[in-house]
Amino acid sequence: MSYEVFIALRYLSASRKRAHVALISTISVLGLAVGVAALVISLALLSGFQDRIRAQMAIRSPHVVVSPERGDRLADPQRVRQVLAALSGVLSVEPLVEGRGWLSAASGRTPVPVRYRNVSEGPLRLSGDGAPPARVSAAAASRLGAENGSLLRILSSRTRLSPIGPIPIAAQVRVAEIRRGSVLEKAADLEVPEATARLLLGLPSGAQAYEARLADPESAGDAARTAASRLPAGYRVRTWRELNAPLSFALRLEKAVIFATVALVIVVAALNIVSNIALLVVEKKRDLGVLISLGARPGSLGKIYLVLGTLIGSLGTATGVLVGVVASVLLDRFHVVPLPPDVYLMTHVPFAVHPREVVLVTLFALATAIAAAVLPARAASRLAPGEAVRLSR
Repeated sequence: MSYEVFIALRYLSASRKRAHVALISTISVLGLAVGVAALVISLALLSGFQDRIRAQMAIRSPHVVVSPERGDRLADPQRVRQVLAALSGVLSVEPLVEGRGWLSAASGRTPVPVRYRNVSEGPLRLSGDGAPPARVSAAAASRLGAENGSLLRILSSRTRLSPIGPIPIAAQVRVAEIRRGSVLEKAADLEVPEATARLLLGLPSGAQAYEARLADPESAGDAARTAASRLPAGYRVRTWRELNAPLSFALRLEKAVIFATVALVIVVAALNIVSNIALLVVEKKRDLGVLISLGARPGSLGKIYLVLGTLIGSLGTATGVLVGVVASVLLDRFHVVPLPPDVYLMTHVPFAVHPREVVLVTLFALATAIAAAVLPARAASRLAPGEAVRLSR
C-alpha cells in the first residue's frame, strides 16, 4: 500500500483528535449515497411503467403490417397474404377492412362519428336474432347510452344507388362486448365481422392492408425485412415498434429528462465533496509541509486527495446502488404502492431494475466524485515548498 492511499484512509477513519475529519467524509459519503439511491429508484420506477407499456403495445398492436405505399388497397392481396403466412413464427394473418361512418342507437340519440373495422382479435358471440355482433369502445357506448345486447345502426360514408337516388349503406349490429380502450392502442370505435365491414366499405374482395401476429414480437424486425425482400415495390412493411414510434420516443425522452433531473442530486453531493476536500487541504497544510520536508513530490500530495475523493465516491456509490436496488426489488415484490386497476390497468406501481441502467448510474456517480476531487487535489499539489516548510515548523 502506498503512503498516499494510507493517508487517505486515515482521513476516513475517526479518532478523538480528528473526529471532525471523519465526520465530514461520512457526510460526503451519505450525500452521494442518497443521490445515487434516488436515481436508481427513479429509473427503476420509470422502467417498470415503460416495460408494462411496451408489453401492452406488443399485445395490442399487430406485429407486422403490410400496406400499399400509394392508394388505399393492396394491388395483390393474395401474394401479400402468402408472404406473411410463410414467415417464421407467424400465428395469424388477417386482412384490414376499415372505414368511417355514423353510429346511432335505437333510443334515437344523435348519431356519433365512428371508425369501424373488421374484428382484430377474439371471436365475437353471435346474437340470437341474427344481427351481426359488434365490439364497441366504451367512449362510443357512453355517448349513445348503449349496453351489452343493445341494437345499433351503422351508416357508412359510402352510398348506393336506389330508385329515389343515392342513399347511405346501413347495417344493424348488436353489442356483444364493450371495450375500454387505452392510450396504448389505436383500436377502432366499432369492430364488426369482416362481412359486415366489407358491406359498409363496399369492398367485396381484397384488403386495405394485412396484419400479422408473431409468436415472438421481438422478432418483428427480422420478419418485416424478410417480407419486404419477398414483396415487389409498392408495398410498405412496418413493425409494431414503427407503428408506436411517437410513444416510444416519448418514453425515451421521459427517461432522459428524469435522469438529468435526478442526477442533479449527485452533482450537489459532488459539490459537497469539493468543499469538504478543499477545507481539508487548507487544514492539513502543515501536514503537507511535513511530507514535502520528508521528500514527497507535489504530485503525490495531489494524489492523496484524489484517492480520498475516489474512496468517498466508491463508498457513496456502492451504498446508494445497494440501497436503491434493494428498495426497488422490495417495492415491486410486495406491491407497496397500490394503484386503482380500472385507471392504470395495473394493481400496483411496478419497479424494474435494469443492469445496464445501474451500471450507467454507477459510472456517472464515480466519474462525478472523482472530478469533484480534481480541483482541491491540484490545489494541494501546487503548494509552494517554501511555504510548506515554513508551516511544518
